[in-house]
Amino acid sequence: MRAENDAEPEQPEHPELGAHRRTYRPVRRKPSAYALLLLALTPFAVLSYLLTLLLGAIFGWSGSVAPAVLGGVALLGPFAVRVLWYRRHTRVEFRRYEKGLVAVAAGGREVVYPWQSTAVFSDGWDRLKLSTPEGTVVTLGPTDRRPALGGERIRGLRTRTVIRGAQVPQDEEWDPAILHGVRNAQLAPATDTALNGGEVAFGDLVLSRDGLTVRRRRGRDDFTTWEDVRSLGLSPEGLLMVSSRGSDFPTHFMRYRYRIPNLDIFLELARRLHGRAARAAPVPAPPAPETRPAPGLPAPGLPAPEAPTPDTPVPGTPPPDTSAPAPPPPASARDDELLDLLARYLTFGIGLWAAWRLGTREEIDGLGAALLAAVRAVLGGVGGALVGLLVVTAVTAVWKVGGEILVESAIRWFRHRRYIASAALSLSLVGAPTALLFVLFRAFPSRLIPLAVLLFFGGSALLLLLPRCVRSERPAVRHLPHLPGLLLVVLACEQLVSGDVLTAAPAAGLFFPLALWLSWRGWRWMKDSPRLTVRAAADVVLSVELGLVLTLLMVWLANVLSFTPPQVTVVLAVVEKVQGLTEVHWLYWMAAYTVLAVGSYVLLRRPSLVARVRRLRPARFGESRLPLGLTANFFQRSLSGINIGIMVALIFLVVVAPVSEGAWKRPVDERYALEVQRREYAEGAAAAYKEIHQEVVAHPRAAARIGDVIIAAHRIAPSPPGEPVNRAALDTARQAGRFQAGTLDVDAPAPQADPAPEGDDLDARLGQLDESRQRRAEREEQTDRFAELASLAITRALDTLDLGDNQAVQLVKEYLGGLVEDGPVKTAFHRWGEGVGQPPPEGGRLVRIDVPRLTAVAYERTAAAVQRADAGLLTFYGRFGIGVPAEDSSPAPAVELANQHRYLRQGTGPCAGCAAPASGGSGTGGIGTTGGGGRR
Repeated sequence: MRAENDAEPEQPEHPELGAHRRTYRPVRRKPSAYALLLLALTPFAVLSYLLTLLLGAIFGWSGSVAPAVLGGVALLGPFAVRVLWYRRHTRVEFRRYEKGLVAVAAGGREVVYPWQSTAVFSDGWDRLKLSTPEGTVVTLGPTDRRPALGGERIRGLRTRTVIRGAQVPQDEEWDPAILHGVRNAQLAPATDTALNGGEVAFGDLVLSRDGLTVRRRRGRDDFTTWEDVRSLGLSPEGLLMVSSRGSDFPTHFMRYRYRIPNLDIFLELARRLHGRAARAAPVPAPPAPETRPAPGLPAPGLPAPEAPTPDTPVPGTPPPDTSAPAPPPPASARDDELLDLLARYLTFGIGLWAAWRLGTREEIDGLGAALLAAVRAVLGGVGGALVGLLVVTAVTAVWKVGGEILVESAIRWFRHRRYIASAALSLSLVGAPTALLFVLFRAFPSRLIPLAVLLFFGGSALLLLLPRCVRSERPAVRHLPHLPGLLLVVLACEQLVSGDVLTAAPAAGLFFPLALWLSWRGWRWMKDSPRLTVRAAADVVLSVELGLVLTLLMVWLANVLSFTPPQVTVVLAVVEKVQGLTEVHWLYWMAAYTVLAVGSYVLLRRPSLVARVRRLRPARFGESRLPLGLTANFFQRSLSGINIGIMVALIFLVVVAPVSEGAWKRPVDERYALEVQRREYAEGAAAAYKEIHQEVVAHPRAAARIGDVIIAAHRIAPSPPGEPVNRAALDTARQAGRFQAGTLDVDAPAPQADPAPEGDDLDARLGQLDESRQRRAEREEQTDRFAELASLAITRALDTLDLGDNQAVQLVKEYLGGLVEDGPVKTAFHRWGEGVGQPPPEGGRLVRIDVPRLTAVAYERTAAAVQRADAGLLTFYGRFGIGVPAEDSSPAPAVELANQHRYLRQGTGPCAGCAAPASGGSGTGGIGTTGGGGRR
């Protein structure tokens, strides 16, 4: 790069510009610059070549000439254009004079830029754009910066660029020289013009003594006085930012610095005018003194004594109290502090909720699980805090953009009579969020309506608590609202996810008295408000609050008191009858309420009407008149009561259905899934009992080993002849049946999703639940009949037993119940009947007993149960030995192990030498009190 100092000509070419200072020429490019340009364009040429080959393959074109030609054009075309641009711009020059600049283009054309009339645009990177009043533009910059894209355009001026993007060396010299020359030539005249009442234009920005104006099309300008300007300056990103509280000016006005001519002059002049307006603002007058002179001061009309100095106390006046607290901060500072606290509550509240959800997701049963839960909680807390921070940032951005920019733009357009644009912007601001909220509340009413109620009343209580506690001198009181604030965010997150915080949790009963008190307090505050609109809306707000609170209270009572489905049906029927008593559609009630609300507002808006009615007097009755003031007061109070009552009833009747159905659908769905599961189990058990019955009828000798099991169970807990079977014997036989089911190697099927009723409304689901209950009862009765038939068939097939037939049938029935119903056998039969899964065991496998296999399964499961119950493995080993007992042809050891398993669970009954449970048994007698299949 090279810059030349031209000798001073004897006769200046432009004498009006003064003495010549220096000439600057762009540097000539080296061969390495052209090589780098070729390397930069090579990827684009290769991409063009490959795309051409791809298109040829798609359309069936053959040959490689076209791709090579297009690749060469993509490489050499931009290269040639750029080389020509380089060569053209190396023949330009810039001559700097004392009072201006002359730009000489490649063709020899000269453009004069006097400092007094030149507009300079700067982007902060030493890239300048110079423009004459006629629109002739040159752009130049340093050698290490690319030219600004689209930098030649000037808003409101038709431009013509003679030199574009010249890269001139020694920018540290010519850049400040140009800026200072223009500033020194134009700042003083611009200041005089503005102070004398004129206007100084900087493009579409106009400064005057009164304020700042932004020129708009069709004369709809934005204007703010200097008294309303709160701040004015440049941001680090190069944006001119003006903050104003004026009604006809944006709250936050932003403009990129490269679009403002003579930005330095604009900022200097604007700051002078703003400071001048601030100094000229009237100072609030102090309160008027009393007429009686204070001690030490002269009476009115007497000469005043010498004014004391600040360090000299006034005689007779107490010394200043230096310990007095500082004055409270302004309202804006308090609001910012309050918003900052709420943002922290939201951030850390989401983090706490995420930590709690992840930390308690799995059951903790050891040190390792506890450590893993702690790690999950920490990760969840960090992730939740990050999500909360993103939520706060998004809400702040939406509030800034929507509340302070778009809304104010709509208001400003409306004041400027741009009604169509204002209406379109207002509809886009209100319509889209309203439609989204309507869709969400319609889809998830049982989650979002309680969430809105929780946030409204919880936030109201928090806002009442914060101002009273934050300014306290006691640290405990100052930090008191933090826990409720975090708890509110955690409960809101849980309500959004689970949907049962206010409708199912017993602790929610503490919320409803607080909500009712806040409703009454808010109604009294709105009634005492000096604004008529607020007083008119008091009844509306109170009725909505009471309607929503009463709705959630009824749903909560139904869940906490554990209403059964028939009781829920009765409640819904009562609500429907209450709605039918009026025989009027709710839209008519809404219209009536609207009329009453408008009437209430009119009465509050026009108090003269009330006063006129109170002065009315009826026709004369002799010499006396009856004033109507008492009647008017009674009518007004009655009108308010009717308003509140109608709206509460309306809100209750409209909201109770979707909220209650959403809260009650979950228990109904769970009960329905349980009924369906029990019915399916009954069907599978009936199929298994039927298979056993057919096998025993066809092969009676296959059930011989079952007799040995029954006799062993009876010997453990014998019963007198003719008496019911001992409960311990029945439970031992059933446990032996469970062990036999474990020998079949039937895989438990994978868990399936719980079925749900097909109806969308609660009435249809309750009907399907009743129908499912009836079908389940029928299936269980059928299962009991098949269990009786199978038990009778096995008892008849056995040889003579040392017990009565009735006792034998009961023991066999319990054994079959443990075999079929307490394991995966019933599920396998049901799924096979539905055409899915593996084939179930055949009847022969169900009836025949493999004694060694049965003993091994009984030993393994009983040893594991003893270890889980911490009942003493040494006692167990001393009673049954270490390891699986040796092969024995008798199932008696397996039955004794079944008795040990039963004794661990119950802790009662005969079991000599057995390992006793550490906590004692329940003593309930096990699974049931009566034998028989089909029991759940």
